[in-house]
Amino acid sequence: MKFKFSTIVSVCIFFTLIVSIPAQKGQQYEARPEGGFTKKVSGVWDCGNFGKLTLKQTGISVTGVYDSNGGSLRGTITGNTFSGVWSESETGDSGAFEFELAIKRMTPDPTHLTGKWNHTNDRNWQTGWDCVK
Repeated sequence: MKFKFSTIVSVCIFFTLIVSIPAQKGQQYEARPEGGFTKKVSGVWDCGNFGKLTLKQTGISVTGVYDSNGGSLRGTITGNTFSGVWSESETGDSGAFEFELAIKRMTPDPTHLTGKWNHTNDRNWQTGWDCVK
């Protein structure tokens, strides 16, 4: 009986190791400075009530358009912050914005933009311009 029990335990350990070793070989990413991820934000973002935000990035410079009121924006990425100016052709409104870049899923690129904005003549920031990719 003792022999059978130790054989069963050995077989179980063997199969556990066989199954777990390949599972540890997920995609690996090189270490990155300034927050540990790339700062690539190009693409389409879902910004809830603000609609879709489409961004195009060249280096640290970013331009984009969003669904709400014929909106457009331009800015730069510094560290984990994407900031600049926005304007809406349909309303004539404009102002500043600031997004914090964050990763909330396993990827080297940002997955969330947490933003705030204001109007040109208003120093008070509005929150809730949050986007997910």
